[in-house]
Amino acid sequence: MSQVELVRVTNLKKYFPVRTGFFARVTNFVKAIDGVSLNILKGETLGLVGESGCGKTTLGKTIIRLIKPTGGEIVFDGHNITNLNSREMRRLRREMQIIFQDPYSSLNPRMRVEDIVGEGLVIHGIVPKKDIREEVKRLLSTVGIREDALFRYPHEFSGGQRQRIAIARALAVRPRFVVCDEPVSALDVSVQAQIINLLLALQEEFNLTYLFISHDLRVIRHISNRVAVMYLGKIVELAEVEELFKNPLHPYTKALLSSVPVPDPSVRKKRIVLPGDIPSPVSPPSGCRFHTRCPIAVERCRREEPALRYVSSHHAVSCHLV
Repeated sequence: MSQVELVRVTNLKKYFPVRTGFFARVTNFVKAIDGVSLNILKGETLGLVGESGCGKTTLGKTIIRLIKPTGGEIVFDGHNITNLNSREMRRLRREMQIIFQDPYSSLNPRMRVEDIVGEGLVIHGIVPKKDIREEVKRLLSTVGIREDALFRYPHEFSGGQRQRIAIARALAVRPRFVVCDEPVSALDVSVQAQIINLLLALQEEFNLTYLFISHDLRVIRHISNRVAVMYLGKIVELAEVEELFKNPLHPYTKALLSSVPVPDPSVRKKRIVLPGDIPSPVSPPSGCRFHTRCPIAVERCRREEPALRYVSSHHAVSCHLV
């Protein structure tokens, strides 16, 4: 893994309008992402964790411009792509791809595997038309699918096989950056391990950079180089993976790690149970967004929003009390 940046986002925001009434007037906004700043290095896997609804998937889709940001800046390989139009973005689509959570709904049920995987090759003119079938066979072989799958449809495969096909589709255009949006959460545990090992092997073979989104901390620890912890639209902690697991600093990160099961029954672990529910992203709390559930919150946390600051060379945290 190099120390060269491939992706940098600065104060990134994505607000979705809330419309009410007969005329569907905008009365409020869902603040799905609210001021996220982070970088992703070439060749690394940045893990992104947090509870459901915290904005992980929206962040991934916004970084690759599947969703247009409300504010902030996205820089890819030194180029600002925040305000590129659809024609300009089309040239960049080869560089950035996404693997979705549910392989069944992300694959067109009316298309054969040959057409699903080969579609990107046709659109971007990567190989001559006469060579597309051979290239699709090669891609399928790379992800562990036999070539007799070419003329079959997605419903004829298992969940793990469909995800392999989705990975082959993402790799077809030879990207450099791939957003993996919970790519194993819909799969059986044994199949999860196969897909994770496949992603690691492909990363080394094709020199890929991953943003790996998951709520499974064991998967994140296995695959990531660094980990960003997200809560209610903001990054609250960012550190190298072993540093985060051995020395978590933010109270929310500590609570998440306490929920990870320990396979040894003789080891007893103190579980941190957070009170209450996640506040609404429509009207997030003032000050620190975690203060309504934080066991150590003080008055300053209610009034003043903490900045994400580095407390060591590779460990940043957003907490007044650290």
